[in-house]
Amino acid sequence: MKVNAQQVVPATNDNVAQQRIYCSEIPCDEPDTKHFMHSMLVKNNGSKTVEVPSYWPAGAESTIAVGWELSAKKYKDFPCMGIRDIKECRVEGKKVYWDKGQGKDSCRFMTFGEVYREITCAAQGLITLPEIERMRTAGESCVGALLAETSHEWQISSQAIMQVGITITTVYTTLGHEAMLHGLNETEAVILFVEWACYRLLTQEVISKCPALKYIVIVGEVLVPKKTTGGAGGENEAFPSEEQANALASSLPQEGMKVMTLEGLKAAGRLRMSSSNSSLEPYAPKGDSVAFIMYTSGSTGLPKGVVLTHRNFVASIASFDFQKTSVIRPGTDVFMAFLPLAHIFELTLETIFFCCGGCVCYGHPRTLTSTSPYMHPDNPGGSDMLAYRPTLMIAVPAILDLIKNGICRKMETLTGLKGKLLAGAVNKAQGLPHKGGCLVGCILTKSIQKKLIGKLKDAAGMDRIIMFCSGGAPLCPETQQFITDVLAPVSQGYGSTEMSVAGTCQEAFTHGATGIADRSVGCVGAISPCCELKLVSVPDMGYYVTDAEPRGEILMAGANVSQTGYYKMPEKSAEDFPRHSDGKVWFHTGDIGLINDTGVLKLIDRKKDLIKLSGGEYVSLGKVEASLKQVVGIGACVVFAQASKDHCVTIISQPERGWASVGGKPDEAALPGLIGKTLKAMGLARFEIPTKVMIDDLIWTAEIGLVTASMKVQRNPLRSHYNAQGGLLDKMGYRFPDA
Repeated sequence: MKVNAQQVVPATNDNVAQQRIYCSEIPCDEPDTKHFMHSMLVKNNGSKTVEVPSYWPAGAESTIAVGWELSAKKYKDFPCMGIRDIKECRVEGKKVYWDKGQGKDSCRFMTFGEVYREITCAAQGLITLPEIERMRTAGESCVGALLAETSHEWQISSQAIMQVGITITTVYTTLGHEAMLHGLNETEAVILFVEWACYRLLTQEVISKCPALKYIVIVGEVLVPKKTTGGAGGENEAFPSEEQANALASSLPQEGMKVMTLEGLKAAGRLRMSSSNSSLEPYAPKGDSVAFIMYTSGSTGLPKGVVLTHRNFVASIASFDFQKTSVIRPGTDVFMAFLPLAHIFELTLETIFFCCGGCVCYGHPRTLTSTSPYMHPDNPGGSDMLAYRPTLMIAVPAILDLIKNGICRKMETLTGLKGKLLAGAVNKAQGLPHKGGCLVGCILTKSIQKKLIGKLKDAAGMDRIIMFCSGGAPLCPETQQFITDVLAPVSQGYGSTEMSVAGTCQEAFTHGATGIADRSVGCVGAISPCCELKLVSVPDMGYYVTDAEPRGEILMAGANVSQTGYYKMPEKSAEDFPRHSDGKVWFHTGDIGLINDTGVLKLIDRKKDLIKLSGGEYVSLGKVEASLKQVVGIGACVVFAQASKDHCVTIISQPERGWASVGGKPDEAALPGLIGKTLKAMGLARFEIPTKVMIDDLIWTAEIGLVTASMKVQRNPLRSHYNAQGGLLDKMGYRFPDA
């Protein structure tokens, strides 16, 4: 069976007529397999993958700590981190709003030199803790956990931990208690850096049930409002003083527990630095030291901890340096940080940005744009985007879908000539007719069109963006094309925690030797120079490497790929990370891809995401869900399929930002017809198109366990949620048998 693929727009460049081949096939002696590498490696690097950046000092360890030290020296006086405090929390009934001020004056910045001093002080403070000093001196494995939302404090804490060779395990703030306990206790974390709001919520259910914990460092002061009005305070309880933090230990069952704030830890570090024996060199990590045990936000079951070394991350930095997908300008470029740092996507890109001298500015998903949940209607200019005006933004597809839908709604709500002109400008940016009549055609010159698009970007804080990066899930080609045409090019990538993100990356810009820009949509770009890729035929699904465009399961190897696999899961690790006859560890991704005629990868299916219907056809649930989001009114959805049925069904939920964010709540009766028409036009087969649809006003959130922290659907929990007698699945005649 062959699944219909969405059309791929070929790579083009306005100034260059010829086509560039981004990746090349190299000899392979394995049956039913084709082997590929980036063309620049084959041409200029002797078919060797890169492992360290070109600027790395000879003999230096391949560690994140070395990368930070290099940046701190080279970019000492350049802005490193942007921070916005919450001046006021306003509670109006059930609604909560944050006021951070407006414009650049609402931001404060720390230089690389200042940040590095903070990191060093905290690292020194860690060695003042007796058990940590003992374990690191003895060379014992020592794990520190981070349980906090994305902020500059998260990064400073993580870098301090790594400076002294402690392994980090990441815990999502939105994971359920069982999953949190699993990660903390499986790794036997000795120290926990925890956000103040999380500490108060999780003291009894999680923290007190971790017997290995000996130290707690409270962080997250930047996320505590300076004052709260209109409510009782509740979640905005004042950040504790050092004395108050110390006193918290008495309420915990762990014997000898010590609780402190991050400021208290840094103060202890400053005292140590004044002594004659304050070198951190004996505790510094090596390239093969484990940097992270990063738990994946899988869609089923307990998360798996991926073991990643410092060398894995440095390889990703080296790949960026070699490929030059984007050139980061120190002192100029601003990275908008808001995705979870406990997620490999955000963590790796921030690490790359810091190592290249860019400024990382910390926002929050609830205040990111003027329409975000915590933005008051009276304060539309106080969003993080408008304050920082970033030049680079990474986003999961759901965010880019929201941006696209927001622009489309704006065009729909503007009436009269003004609305027609804006709609015409957006249409012309996409190479479409303006459709505004003769008057609009006369007025809408190139300069007017540019001005209107400029105002649109300016109003959203996107006037300085030169590129969007998308990852975490497949991005719909229509969304990618729209954002590229109207706002800025979208560089889509493919990776996972198991390969420290760097699998493939779209070269959306030309930078010297990189040649022709890849402006294709629906693909995920060239193989990263730190990687090599194999496609292996999957006969049961009808995918063969001998097809006109080679197709098969994607396997990845390289210095960025975990060489250990999953923490304390030897059987699963052996299955997913086998060592091949070439002596290399190859990660078997379970994804199905093809290499097209320009040498870039396109994802077309998922081995583990397929359900075989009663007629023998396979339905890729993720593919159908991505396609459904192009239907007006659909922002969040889940598709269900059963082997005993000849059709699939879908449930549509209210998006996090409400029905208005997708143009209003759709008509449930009319939706199946609209879905059928839209998905058929996108090339989906009859059996892939859901025939029954139900709508739920419930907003799926990570807090209630129906989506992950990166907004991926949690299939098993969603199935359980809707599978009760009389539930939505039952109403569609699609209830699953009880286990």
